[in-house]
Amino acid sequence: MPESTQLDTFLVEDPAALRAIAHPLRQRILMELSVRGHARAADLAQATGQAANSISFHLRVLANAGMIVEAPEHARDKRDRVWANVATSYRVEPGMSGEQDLILGPTLAWVTETFSKVARRDQPAEARSRSLMLNTLLLSQDEATALAEELEAVLMRRYEQSLAEARAHPEVPRDTYQVLTAVGPREHDAPGGPEAEA
Repeated sequence: MPESTQLDTFLVEDPAALRAIAHPLRQRILMELSVRGHARAADLAQATGQAANSISFHLRVLANAGMIVEAPEHARDKRDRVWANVATSYRVEPGMSGEQDLILGPTLAWVTETFSKVARRDQPAEARSRSLMLNTLLLSQDEATALAEELEAVLMRRYEQSLAEARAHPEVPRDTYQVLTAVGPREHDAPGGPEAEA
């Protein structure tokens, strides 16, 4: 699909697309395609450090979900399979059936793992690239909305900068980092329920 005909946002609205985008390697493939514009399985295997046959499998899953398409205009011949994203960005529709199990479950496990690695003092170099912050703020509803919008704007700006840097400097090794933000009112109960306050 020529870049000029890409969708602005692919809205994940069905279970097949949700299952496709929930896998971290497939998320990395979508990002690599965003950086490169188009790529072969061998290119993506080299970029991710995964086996080419594994990448081919994940490309088929993404293609079946409608998230990527072949880009024959970039192929060397009819047997050469080159892939491109169908959209500039991908967004999961909140409240989808299965969203909690496929997206939230692994994400919470990742938060727990990140917390344990940040807390360990025997990995100072690795810990510097990890951060886990939990703040409690006293906000009005309007202030909470403004905070959520501000955080979203910062993350979108950094997302676009990360793609631009990866395009400008493809020789620099990069890992996939995740950033989780959650803004919402907190119940007043102590952990374990009201009786835990006694």
